[in-house]
This record gives sequence, C-alpha cells and structure tokens, in this order.
Amino acid sequence: MSIVRNSRIASFSLFAFFAFVSPGTPTLAQELSMGNVNPAKHGTTLAANAFNEKLVELSGGKIKVTHHHSGALGGEREVSQQIQLGAVDLGPITTAPLATLVPEMSVFQLPYIFRDYDHVFKALDGGDTLTKFYADVLDKKGFKLIGFIAAGYRGIYGHYKIDGLADIKGKKIRVQEDKILVATFKALGMISTPIAFPEVATALQTKVIDFGEGGINTYYHNKFYDIVKFVADVRHTHQAVALIMSKASWNKLDAAGKKAVEDAWTHARDFNRKFIRDEDKSLQDEVRAKGVTITKPDAAPFLAATKGVYDEFYASAAGKNAKSMVDYIMAVK
Repeated sequence: MSIVRNSRIASFSLFAFFAFVSPGTPTLAQELSMGNVNPAKHGTTLAANAFNEKLVELSGGKIKVTHHHSGALGGEREVSQQIQLGAVDLGPITTAPLATLVPEMSVFQLPYIFRDYDHVFKALDGGDTLTKFYADVLDKKGFKLIGFIAAGYRGIYGHYKIDGLADIKGKKIRVQEDKILVATFKALGMISTPIAFPEVATALQTKVIDFGEGGINTYYHNKFYDIVKFVADVRHTHQAVALIMSKASWNKLDAAGKKAVEDAWTHARDFNRKFIRDEDKSLQDEVRAKGVTITKPDAAPFLAATKGVYDEFYASAAGKNAKSMVDYIMAVK
C-alpha cells in the first residue's frame, strides 16, 4: 500500500512541476553571484549596480544578482579564479590582476597609452575592435566578456610630496599584480611591490611601502586620506575594468537571458561613461578638503622614462599577440 501511495505522490509532484513550468508560467529566478573588490560608493560598484538593476528589470525578475562588494569574496585575482571555475558567476575585475590569468590584458596598463578621456571612450566604444579581440582571448580562458568599465586615471599617493621624478627614486610603491606595472615603476626608479588590494591600507600604515598607485576615486572611497596625505596626479594609466562572466554561467542562460545581459550592459556603460568623467573633477576637491596635497608633475619625464616598457611587453608571447591592440588604441583619434 505504501508503495502505491508513494507512487501517487511522486506522480502528483511530477505533474505539479510540469504545471508550474508550463508555457506562460514564470519560472524560478536565476540567482547569480557577483564578486567585486571595490567599496559601496566606488564608481565601479555603482556601474555594476546599474547593470544588476537593469538586468532584473529586463529579465522581468527572472535573473537576479547578489552583489558581494568591498572585497567580501577576496582580492581580484582570487575572484577571477572563482569566476573562471564557475564558483562565482561574474564580476568587475581590473585588467591588471586579470592579466595574471589573461596576459593580453596588460595592454591597458601600458604607460600613457591613453591620451585623455575622449581617447579612452573612443577606443572602448568607437567600434568592436577591442571587444572582439578580448572576447576571443577571454573565451579561451573560460570567461565571457560583458564589457569594459572606465574607472578613471591613476596617480601615485603616499607619505611624501611628489613634484618630479627625483622625489620617487628608490622609493617602494605598491603596484597591482601585473608585469607591466612592475616594469613601469622600475623604469621610473622605484621599487615595485605587487600587493593584493585588501592589504594596501595596512602596508601604508606600517610603511612597508612608501606609496600606492591608483585612482583618486579608490584613494577617496577607501579613506586612504586618513593614512597618507600626498597625491601626485601623474595619470600614467587609465584604469580599465573588465566586467566578466563565467563562460559556464553564460551558457546556462537562455537566449532571452543573454539578450537581457547585453542590454543591461549597454545601460551600465552609458551610466559609467558620464559618471567617471564627472567624478574625476569633483573628487579632487573632496580630497583637498581632507587636508591632502595634490601635485601635478610634468608628465613628459615620466613618459620618456617608461618608453622601453612597450618593447618589454612586445618581447613576451602575450605582447606579440596583443600588439595589434596597442597599435589600434594609439591610432584612435
């Protein structure tokens, strides 16, 4: 009797399941996880939020994203590895730490490759040259490229005022985990020290390093002004952040879900392009109000000192593969 009863229960459950997922009936939402090292008010986090919110809207609530920001899932290299494995679904990852897995990403760290914001936006958005190349490269490593977030120009912040190259010779600087950044600051006469971002504040406090390098937005939103009071606006690179998804997670989406992701990215990109330019202007005033001294050293000596970094990159396998992207970016007018 119990066997017959259990069979009836199973049959009813199966019927109920198919009735639930029948055409015209909403399916259960897909819950995606996002890992992000940046704090809640950082521009990259806000761009990611714009993407997440639009994705929920466009999918009719069928796709939702749990956003683990502020380094809750670890540093960017660790999150990249989790995305690659499918343990985390997606995340905005700075191209420098991503280059530890995809070396062609080092193109974005080459010193002074971008002239100004207009150049950045034209290179990223003026055609599909960059996105096609990197979509293919990332696909081979288990990633799906959603798009590139512009995260602002990077400078140097630390314990000492910088008016020129003489002020940084022999000083220790934290750099992201990228060979090109290590080479760049070596060329400037500094001692490059790759450190994961969650450890930067402690390294500055304990004076393991003299300087860090990064955007004024990262400096401000992480309250580094409470630790060091000098920022040099040298603009050696513009920070690009790749919004990437696990290839396995992407493949689980149906056609409608994939289109919702693509359209949500278009919305987030438009938000980001306006936001980052406006933020760059406003945050310098906010930082000065915290008692911080901002200097703007002549870029020419920095540029001249780092020209050899390009040849060093081209000598690598990734550099040979990605040289066409360097040529493309530099040709954009």
